[in-house]
Amino acid sequence: MLKKCLALALATLMIVSFAACGSYGSTPASSAAPAAPASSSAMQESSVPATDAPDFSSFDEVKIKFAHWFGETHPQHIAIQKFQQLCAEKSGGKIVVEIYGNGQLGPEDTYIDSIKQGTVEMGATGTLMARDVPGIAIAEMPFLFSSWEHAKGTLGGEIGMKITESMPEACGMRTLAWTVNGFREVSSNKSVASLEDFKGLRLRVPNTPVYIKMFEALGVNPIAMPLTEVFTALEQKVADGQDNPYATVRASSFYEVQSYMLETRHMFSPIEWVINEKFYQGLPEEFRQIVDESIREAADENWKLSQEADDTDKQWLIDQGMEVTVPDNAMRQQLIDAQVTAGVYEWFYQEYPGSEELEKEIRAWKG
Repeated sequence: MLKKCLALALATLMIVSFAACGSYGSTPASSAAPAAPASSSAMQESSVPATDAPDFSSFDEVKIKFAHWFGETHPQHIAIQKFQQLCAEKSGGKIVVEIYGNGQLGPEDTYIDSIKQGTVEMGATGTLMARDVPGIAIAEMPFLFSSWEHAKGTLGGEIGMKITESMPEACGMRTLAWTVNGFREVSSNKSVASLEDFKGLRLRVPNTPVYIKMFEALGVNPIAMPLTEVFTALEQKVADGQDNPYATVRASSFYEVQSYMLETRHMFSPIEWVINEKFYQGLPEEFRQIVDESIREAADENWKLSQEADDTDKQWLIDQGMEVTVPDNAMRQQLIDAQVTAGVYEWFYQEYPGSEELEKEIRAWKG
């Protein structure tokens, strides 16, 4: 009987000991400090204990209005939503990003002026900023970039930083990241399969001189207008076609009023995410760091999504009935030769001082 009692006592002691080992190193739930708000996926992936999360409860809420002109399914809008989410998560909800897409705050030049004035904090812009910083124009020199890797390695690297370093002083804004719209193609309501087919084509282009010059060299009649007006212009036959990446053709529903696409890849269309410099410098240092980190992550997402969309959106448009023509090397060379013959590159060098040196640097990039 005594042996049985001793055995029972020993078994009980072992069970208690194992239970204690199972909870070794854990903190009772009741003593854990509350974590800052975060998405469930972020909480699952984070290896930092909740008690180490920064406490921004004493900070004032900061609102950032972010304007752009892209549709809701475009990689730009999706990446900007990621920026919105990251800012909220990293700041405990104290940085509130309000997204105004689809040109809700007006065309690009209108909301860029608002950012300069400080009534809007952030926005997406293309080479429109070349009017303030001429070097930015190099990003849309015709037939400059050979691949996605080439574009990201130059614009997303030291060359891109050098191009925009004078922006705060020049126009009161700062480029936080070079992102992307994509390689531009030509859509039309009639087949364009040769250089001759361009002649007389009424093509909508952005209101940027290099676009007008480039297409005039091909015999096109360029029509400059904001993107928000393009669908109606195509639908009402005011324009025969337009030029944009596959992602924009899909997101803006141009496939509903256009039947053909020519994969010209005549320009690489970058997008800068800019912020009012005074607003940026006025943020608490901790919030500036959060904005910078979130921008980098969101920009990487944009490049990834945009490159994927180049293939998936092309196939999707074909599935909707669009006819896509890919020029052979001979036709592509004809498109380039037309720019040289018309003096587009020489005009570019004169219009944007320093662009010839930047062009050489970009073309020489090897990764």
